Amino acid sequence: MRTAVLKSKSTVNHKSGADIDRQIHRGKTVLRELKAALEDLEDRRELAAAKRRNAGKPGTPLRQAAKELRF
Repeated sequence: MRTAVLKSKSTVNHKSGADIDRQIHRGKTVLRELKAALEDLEDRRELAAAKRRNAGKPGTPLRQAAKELRF
């Protein structure tokens, strides 16, 4: 009986190469999505810090900024 149990477990836990490839692809996709989300959060943190640093300071008028950037 012990051998039968071992054989059934090995067949249940055995995955085909295609299954593993799909899992790897999905894992890489999830990691890319997490990286993008973290980068967005870092950008938001930097923007919030810049807003705090510049609170109360006069801004640059749009026309002046466009002229300086040559738009």
